[in-house]
Amino acid sequence: MTRLGPWGIALLGALLLADTAVAQPALWRPWHPVVSVGGGWTGQEALGTVRAETRAIGLGTLTPSAFPLFTADSTFDAGPRAELGVAVPVTRTLLVEVLGTMTRPTLSTAISRDAEGAPATTVSETVDDYTVGARLLYDVPRLSIGARARPYVLAGGAYLRQLHEDQVLVETGQAWSAGAGLRVWIAGARQGRSLGVTTELAWQWRTGGIAFTDGARGVPSLSLRLFAGL
Repeated sequence: MTRLGPWGIALLGALLLADTAVAQPALWRPWHPVVSVGGGWTGQEALGTVRAETRAIGLGTLTPSAFPLFTADSTFDAGPRAELGVAVPVTRTLLVEVLGTMTRPTLSTAISRDAEGAPATTVSETVDDYTVGARLLYDVPRLSIGARARPYVLAGGAYLRQLHEDQVLVETGQAWSAGAGLRVWIAGARQGRSLGVTTELAWQWRTGGIAFTDGARGVPSLSLRLFAGL
């Protein structure tokens, strides 16, 4: 049996450590900013159904029955959006991110059931939609995929600002989101600066803003961004 000796043992230990380092998943450097830019897709958002009514003249009663005029059903059509984010790793797996989005969805209102028998019609306008908010991103260490990919979960809230097509009427509200994503390092997974891509699938709840009924409105979203760790 051949003995390794001190130098052989040291070399074997170095090889084992190197192999372990390669097998470990990518980790963030705390307090080094991560900038991301890209785009996404927002699903259709239902804004509610409104029934326009008037009061018919009723002799001998103080509360005449309602007379329906027409029904209006409004939605934001699905469409693309632009995204820009700046995140700061608080630990090697937890990040705090400020994310801004911009999109121009079409607000469509379908008018039907007209009391005078007019045919159903749809009117539309383009709305400028902006959100700015903060999120928490947690990389799940035990679910790493090799040394360069890691899934994460996210949750956060944002300020919502919407402008109608004529840029005169402004509506504001809040947006809350939760979801999961996958981040893949293209370069620099284990040292210094890094570069990669990230994709997310999330669900967003909106309150306020342009809406015709009370309560939160749910909408799915998908995004793809390029990130650079500084």
